[in-house]
Amino acid sequence: MLRKLLVVAVLLCVVSYASAGTVSIGTVSARGDLRIDSYLVKGNATLFDGSVLETGQATADLRLEKGTEIRMATSSRGTLYRDHLVLQRGESELASSASFQLEANGFHVTPIEPNSRGVVTLTQSNTVEVAALNGSFGVANAQGILLASVRPGQALSFAMQAGTGSAVFSGVGLVSSENGRFYFTSDVGVQYEVVGKDLKRYVGQKVVITGTVQTGAAQAGGIAPVITVNSIRTNGDAGYGAGKSFLILGAVLGPAAGAGVAIHALTQSSTAASQ
Repeated sequence: MLRKLLVVAVLLCVVSYASAGTVSIGTVSARGDLRIDSYLVKGNATLFDGSVLETGQATADLRLEKGTEIRMATSSRGTLYRDHLVLQRGESELASSASFQLEANGFHVTPIEPNSRGVVTLTQSNTVEVAALNGSFGVANAQGILLASVRPGQALSFAMQAGTGSAVFSGVGLVSSENGRFYFTSDVGVQYEVVGKDLKRYVGQKVVITGTVQTGAAQAGGIAPVITVNSIRTNGDAGYGAGKSFLILGAVLGPAAGAGVAIHALTQSSTAASQ
């Protein structure tokens, strides 16, 4: 009798585990061969939390909860969860009005406007390229600190800087003042509060600034992260738009290679994806 009870208990545990892991989070439609959790799939399939998808010579269209759509390009690989996709190789196009994230090499890409559509590419050198087609996307590091806001028509690249701490900052932007506080708005659309000496003289000017950033809960409730300034100098009109790159929190930012051509190609891809 005891043995039968043990068998029943084991079966119940197996059933409970299977039920917990088999809740559908969406579907996928492949134009060719697709591997899901190493199994070869053709045509349509159901997706589950934690599914590993790998495309070959064809693309795959994912349709998830809350209207999120993802197109995985050829030769791409990623692990899908209910609220995010971890891109491990290749390129994915994301269209979402929700807070769904696309992660790549430690960077978190999230739509910040309704009906945003953009493309995230993980290159062979582990550089992450983000292009916005419609709406805007925020790019944050692993600590949740916002690095950049990628706007429609923009394409920026991100790469981790070896040997730097997560609170290192160096960037180009405009200094402003409000209610006795000083702010620095970077050329990629992120605002920081700045603390330091003689900041009043730089108000209204474009500057190059270096310092350290308060991480952790600095952005809770929409509060801007705080930079403690180590050095600051005027930069005239030579800013990020001139093709320069700069370092934020250990991440090197720069314009994506061939951005103009890429945006045109991605726009065509976006139109095809919506058909």
